[in-house]
Amino acid sequence: AASLDEDDVLTQQINSILEEDLMDMYLSMSPDKQMEFKEKGEVTATKIREIVSSAKVNAKKVFHLIRDWLKIIPGVNRFFLEQEAKLKTDKILFVTEEEKKRQQEL
Repeated sequence: AASLDEDDVLTQQINSILEEDLMDMYLSMSPDKQMEFKEKGEVTATKIREIVSSAKVNAKKVFHLIRDWLKIIPGVNRFFLEQEAKLKTDKILFVTEEEKKRQQEL
């Protein structure tokens, strides 16, 4: 059961990184878009969780998943998409590394 709790920590971290700085944009979307964004966000988080759990983490895959998810935001600037996806990818890879180090110390 302990490993499940560890998974939860990382899942929560991934979710909070994905949601970071997007609340205003989220609130400005139509209810339909919000629903789509939320659902795709959950799928994205799950896929990212699987990628970072594997032995060889594929940063490109994480980046593309995040970018594709952010594309749902109406009228979003392409430059913002790339920057935001890169930022979130870096943060996720960082917390994943930290979590793996912590696991090895246990």
